[in-house]
Amino acid sequence: MFAKAQAIKQPFFIILLLVGFQKAGTAVTDTTSAVPMNVYDSAMLHLINQDYRSARTILDNHLSRNPSDFRALYLSFANEQTRILDYESYIVDQRRFQIMADSLKRIFETGLTGLRGVDSTACLFYLANVYGGVSVVQAKSGNWFEGVKNAISSVSMLKLVKKRDACFYAADLGLGIFNYYLSTSFKWLPFFEDKQHEGLKAVESALKARFPYNYAAKNSLCWILIERKDFRRADSIAQSVLIEFPNNTIFLRIKALVALWTGRHDEALRLGSTLVALTERRQPPNWSDLVAGYTILVQGNDEAGREREACGAAQKMLTRKIPAEYRQIPHIRKNITYVNGIRRNCRKGKR
Repeated sequence: MFAKAQAIKQPFFIILLLVGFQKAGTAVTDTTSAVPMNVYDSAMLHLINQDYRSARTILDNHLSRNPSDFRALYLSFANEQTRILDYESYIVDQRRFQIMADSLKRIFETGLTGLRGVDSTACLFYLANVYGGVSVVQAKSGNWFEGVKNAISSVSMLKLVKKRDACFYAADLGLGIFNYYLSTSFKWLPFFEDKQHEGLKAVESALKARFPYNYAAKNSLCWILIERKDFRRADSIAQSVLIEFPNNTIFLRIKALVALWTGRHDEALRLGSTLVALTERRQPPNWSDLVAGYTILVQGNDEAGREREACGAAQKMLTRKIPAEYRQIPHIRKNITYVNGIRRNCRKGKR
């Protein structure tokens, strides 16, 4: 059975949502208001299109002339973390990412002492999400203790952001994800306050953020809905994004998995083929998406009774030289084991 990836890709767009201060009905507020907005817009558009290199180039060029632009600094951090979470390269990139985060913490903490009003709130928001970003990468790298500590620090800051401005919808996603998954993980403890419903409401609230921040909320909400077996709505949300960004592999992967899990094999196979084709064109390859795409093809064909096609897809995937650091990721390892089992049966003539 295909290893479901609810906890694998879910955090990807969390970071995308947390790149800027977005107050309902207003423009973004920055400490560098004279900077043209197209610098940020262009970088974020590249980010949502998963073109991290172009986003980084734009931001690096801008920061070379405006080194104290807090928003651009944080967006550069968000771009890097999004790349790591997309590629699931947190084991490879953890140390360099931690150095970047530590540097930004010092910059934002120092900056907070001289800021007031909305600029102070925005800076606090950036700082909160640096802590949150570090917590995600630490947890993904197996350092759960430090990850939880940084997550708690992040949440306490996000609560303060919401206290200052109740319409700061971007903060709702971080708070909602924390409450929802904390309640899911520890609901067995006696006297533990279940905040699962509260967390879900906060994630729903984050949908009110404007582009591209609402896409982060859509991604997180999709995985929550999948966990709650609401496949129809998760599929609808993913489709709404793919209409605008048809090559976005994050939402394409969600839609393909939902099709597979609900028995729509022809659709799953079509989407899985597209996922593999898009991933093959990326440099470097996204091994997580590549394994997911091939596994969808193997399982979809197998369940549809297309044994030769399932065997062919299994053989193709297993000839790819997946780096050892990616083979350590639990869901990739599980999917490789599943596909290996299919190929062994093919060789034994059982399929």
